[in-house]
Amino acid sequence: MTYDLVVLTSRAPDVRAIVDSMVHAGETLRVRGAGGGALIQLCDDDGRPLVNIEAAQRVDVEGEVERLLGAEVTAGLTVPYWWVEVRASGGRGDAPALAHRFADAMVERLGGAVWPPVAPGGDEEGGNG
Repeated sequence: MTYDLVVLTSRAPDVRAIVDSMVHAGETLRVRGAGGGALIQLCDDDGRPLVNIEAAQRVDVEGEVERLLGAEVTAGLTVPYWWVEVRASGGRGDAPALAHRFADAMVERLGGAVWPPVAPGGDEEGGNG
C-alpha cells in the first residue's frame, strides 16, 4: 500500500530546491525520471522506486486546497502557491519517512506546509529528518 502526502510551497519549486530536498531525503538514493518527465523517482540501489515526486501544480484559487485538506493546512499561505504530490512505496518500511524528509526540506527552503504533517509512527509535527 502506498503512502501519499502533499507539499504546499509558498514559492515555485526550482531545480535547486528540488535537488537539495532529494539529497536531504537520502544521499545514497538514486534518481530517475518517469511519466514523460512529470515524475521524479527516488530509488534504492536495485532501482526499486521508494518515493515518487510529481511535478508541481500552481494553486490560484483561494479556498481550493482548504476544501480538500482543511483550513489549518493552508494557514499563512496566500495564492498563488504550489501543490506537489509525493507518494511513498509500500514495499519498504522507511519510504514514508524518506518522503517526509523530502517534503520537510522543500518547506524549509520554500515556505509552506506538509499534509499530513507527520509520517506514520512520527511523534512531532514537521520533525521527520
